[in-house]
Amino acid sequence: MLRRLLPLASRIIKDAVKHVPDDEELGERLINIALTVLAKAVKMTKTDIDDNLFDQVSKAIRNRDQKKPEEYLS
Repeated sequence: MLRRLLPLASRIIKDAVKHVPDDEELGERLINIALTVLAKAVKMTKTDIDDNLFDQVSKAIRNRDQKKPEEYLS
């Protein structure tokens, strides 16, 4: 059953990603969703290292430059 469903799920995800528009607002929303999910996952752990690491990553992402990706590669 899983062998039949995995290719179908993969195809659905690939088709959905193809239809996602390439605009800045969408990227910001996806980043916010990812940070929210990570924050909840970090809260479930019992170590402070995860919390500190998440805080640093979150601050770095929120304070990043608005440079284009090509500028980081040069």
